[in-house]
Amino acid sequence: MQSSGDDHFVVLNDEPVSNAEEDLLDTGNTADRLADLIVSSRHSTPFTLAIDAGWGMGKSSLMRQLQRRLDETAGIQTAWFNAWTSGTNALEVLIKSVLLRFDRNILRRAYHRVANTPRGSRFIRIVFLLTMTTLGLRRLVDALWSQISVDPKSRNEIHGIVKQMAQEWVMSSGSPGKLIVVFVDDLDRCQEDVVTAVCEAIKLYLDIPGLIFVIGYDRSALSRALQKADTANVRPSDYLEKIVQVNYHSPLPDQQQLHGLVRGYASRSGTSQLFDVNISHFIAERTGRNPRRIKRLINSFVLEYHLDGEWNFLGANLLVRVLLLQHFYPAFYRLITSPILEDPVQDFLDYRHARASIMLGELDSQNWKSIFTRYGIEPPSDTPGDRSTLLNALEQLEQALPEPMPRLSTEEAFTATLRQLKDSSHFDRLREHLQRRRFQPDLGEGETEQQFTNDGTNLYGAHVLVVDDLFAQENSEFSEPGTIVSILQEWGATVDTASDFESMERSARRRNPNLIISDINRHERENAGLEDLQILREKNIYTGPTIFYVARITGARRDWANELQAIGITNDFNEMLEWTKMSLENSLTYR
Repeated sequence: MQSSGDDHFVVLNDEPVSNAEEDLLDTGNTADRLADLIVSSRHSTPFTLAIDAGWGMGKSSLMRQLQRRLDETAGIQTAWFNAWTSGTNALEVLIKSVLLRFDRNILRRAYHRVANTPRGSRFIRIVFLLTMTTLGLRRLVDALWSQISVDPKSRNEIHGIVKQMAQEWVMSSGSPGKLIVVFVDDLDRCQEDVVTAVCEAIKLYLDIPGLIFVIGYDRSALSRALQKADTANVRPSDYLEKIVQVNYHSPLPDQQQLHGLVRGYASRSGTSQLFDVNISHFIAERTGRNPRRIKRLINSFVLEYHLDGEWNFLGANLLVRVLLLQHFYPAFYRLITSPILEDPVQDFLDYRHARASIMLGELDSQNWKSIFTRYGIEPPSDTPGDRSTLLNALEQLEQALPEPMPRLSTEEAFTATLRQLKDSSHFDRLREHLQRRRFQPDLGEGETEQQFTNDGTNLYGAHVLVVDDLFAQENSEFSEPGTIVSILQEWGATVDTASDFESMERSARRRNPNLIISDINRHERENAGLEDLQILREKNIYTGPTIFYVARITGARRDWANELQAIGITNDFNEMLEWTKMSLENSLTYR
């Protein structure tokens, strides 16, 4: 029994870093330099500074630290605007966030001016709000917006109204140089209409001396959104050049920063003893040096350890290595959790040893016989032969092996992880546990089966035949093939099932399906699915699209599926559903 003294593991939050104590990537120095740039450029306003970095790379943290430094600078006010949470009212919310930075006297004078216009009667009630507190000022801004946004003519006056207010505010201290710095976060997560609304607000209404915008975005993601938007045929790059004058591309963390980051996250989560230098380096590189992905990996460990008591016996170290496989080698992880394969970990280690020996021209018949024979390949003889004979035997083996294995044969970190699992005295119990419990099928980041069934897909009129020998067993609706059937029915498709060639042929003859989804291993026949489809093709019973799924994808099976003109072969639940949607939607469109 493993020690269970690890119940102090805690999850990490995903909030932006705003103080030096939490700044594991030392972005404070960058924030200082950007703050100096803004302060020294205050007489060059208006302009927009973009902080360009990918998802999860610390844009919000850098902006929060920059805001904190500017808040401590005399003559500067800041506002924070989250574009993603503003919804369809992004333009209104952004403009109001600027108006709320002006003081009461400037607002009072602005409303007196507005009250003297022909539309002044509409603003009489606003005078009563001038004596109210901060809440009153917010209501005052709301009331003004309701009047000046009623028609295009009124909206065109916004720029002039705000510009005059900004001029009065800048000069109110008697020393020009006051600033309002508006931070715009999460713009790259928004729909294209919100992106263009924010850009419109910045360029058309708030392009005013005394205002600076700091935008956090992933330029490539924003360009994709603008590509979909109606921007009068202006290229996304040209459009962004009109909005952004200064672009700061945040660099990837260096090795020293990454190691400090992982050590810091591990310390805060109580997992320091589980992440040595090698694992920390491996995680940092495989996550693309992305702080948010590193956090999510550690959090997934903490959650799994707390929710599943079996890890108290198996040990936290084993769970860490299981999660490395699940996150970074999902195809091989699915082999481990599949009950069909006897021991893919041992198979890989034996194959890697045989491959290394063959590449060196050495003979090790004892290991060769086991791995070659296991996959139905005649092993090379004990008598030394020419190198081409050895390489030919290796090529045959690699065609028969599960597809991830040849590709992973040179990855030292992956091999070390498998050896650590295999060397554990609890390996057999570990694999039984993973097969019994099985983590949720890999549906992609942030997706669940419920999202697939409620995503608005409409496949009414489509006919699908799902073939799997599990349908010959009781309670097959609780299996993955049963889940496929349920999702297809939720989407409106008519679904038939079959468990062998005879029922498959009858169903295909009775109602020519738009798509066949089939397993490959069936009733102890290694390639039954491929063989059965080939017969249907030869008899001209079914010539339509087919998707194959199987735990062990090999090069030979993929080649055979291509010869049968199948859509593809997969062991990824998410990929299978995406292929299914694509195929059926095309079929319904062109029928």
